[in-house]
Amino acid sequence: MRLDDVFQKEFEKIKKLDGIKQEFVLTNESEIRKIFGYIFSINYLKNKIETKRYFGSEFNMPFSLLLESTYALFTGQCRSALLLLRSAQEANYKFVLEREREFMLANNSSLSFEPLDFRFVETKRKFINDLQYCLDKRDYKEYYNSVERNLTLYQRLSGIVHSKSKNLPVMSVEYFSSLHEETIIDNEEFFKLFCSVLNEIFLLDFFLIRESLNKWDYFILYNLLRILYGDKRSKTLIRIIKEAK
Repeated sequence: MRLDDVFQKEFEKIKKLDGIKQEFVLTNESEIRKIFGYIFSINYLKNKIETKRYFGSEFNMPFSLLLESTYALFTGQCRSALLLLRSAQEANYKFVLEREREFMLANNSSLSFEPLDFRFVETKRKFINDLQYCLDKRDYKEYYNSVERNLTLYQRLSGIVHSKSKNLPVMSVEYFSSLHEETIIDNEEFFKLFCSVLNEIFLLDFFLIRESLNKWDYFILYNLLRILYGDKRSKTLIRIIKEAK
């Protein structure tokens, strides 16, 4: 079965799951489909025999948070979905950096790295610094840019989840009693933010497994990326993987 057919079949199953808020999903089906596309693609990558070694048990937490965030969204719990998404983004960010460090040390045991803490800004600085040990910024500019964009989006998410506006999620009794509400910010802005964060999570995972993807058949990789992107973007990402030194 073609990959896009498998994706469509799985998406139809998702829409029938118990607890799914059918009216919410149908009203926002194109956005929901796009969001599920990222989950489907990440799950596909992490379970391939060729790429399984990159993920392992260390990826359980980031992926579990992604699933919880997505399920919360599909059940119409938009406020909790963003909170979980922020946690998933942070967990994935550190996971990718830690895995990159492991691979770098395997190639050069003399390397040393600064310890990681809970500050996203500091993690970003260390991420950029460490990548320079193994990747030319000219070849992998998009990877470096994604590391930067992750911080920008994380700050945006944090601004929303800590906002005291009545139209935004609030950490209070009122917050927990209104998780069922469908919207917390402008509908278009909400989905744009959600998809943007998922996009950067996917890109970090995508570039992490670059050495394996470099050996993939072009059309298998293209068909996977086409679930998420247009023709031009898909070809650009493949070119980075296939042509970088």
